[in-house]
Amino acid sequence: MPLVDILSAERFSTYLLWANNDFALGERLYSYNVQLSADFYSSLHMLEITLRNKCDAALTAAHNPAWFDDAAVLIDPYQRKCVQDARSLLLRERKPASHGQMIAELNFGFWSSLFGRSSSHLWGTLRPMFNTGGLQRPTIAQKLRDLRRLRNRIAHYEPILAQPLTALHADVLNLTSWMSVEAAAWITTHSQIAYPATPIIITDPVTGQSAFDTALTGHLPA
Repeated sequence: MPLVDILSAERFSTYLLWANNDFALGERLYSYNVQLSADFYSSLHMLEITLRNKCDAALTAAHNPAWFDDAAVLIDPYQRKCVQDARSLLLRERKPASHGQMIAELNFGFWSSLFGRSSSHLWGTLRPMFNTGGLQRPTIAQKLRDLRRLRNRIAHYEPILAQPLTALHADVLNLTSWMSVEAAAWITTHSQIAYPATPIIITDPVTGQSAFDTALTGHLPA
């Protein structure tokens, strides 16, 4: 059975468009998208774990282990709802809502939001997490927003080939290395993909249509 019949014509249409209606190339692009998504998932996993543990350590030291129940720490309604949802889920699953369980249950969106404008009062506490000079809160916030969007696309099995993957992967490595050189080294060791230096999907200057850059065919799975 052709891959398009398994995926559905609608899901496959994006890859077919990029492949200029070449079904074989479309299937290779789909496989490449899966490979890149898997590679990114492992890198994002290490970034998220490092981020949440560093944030928790900083906020625990500045306040106390119950910082996520302190209204003076979490003033954003979204953050308080994340905490409420995490605790409710643990209780429904009959798991203890311990400090460790709560930290593990809070999602990437929650941790990213700690660097948003509504939480700028936390920047003085969180800034020492990052071992690099000249860093500003909006820089961290923007990079985390971009990576969160990428993570959501991967989680929903959506195409990521048109994203600036090389730059995003560099952001993952930089953010992680600023917090932990060892964690960044893990990412480098376990990353299996050679990311192209140029965009995978380009825009035809004549038609304005997005298409795969055939100069990168060597990156595709056979």
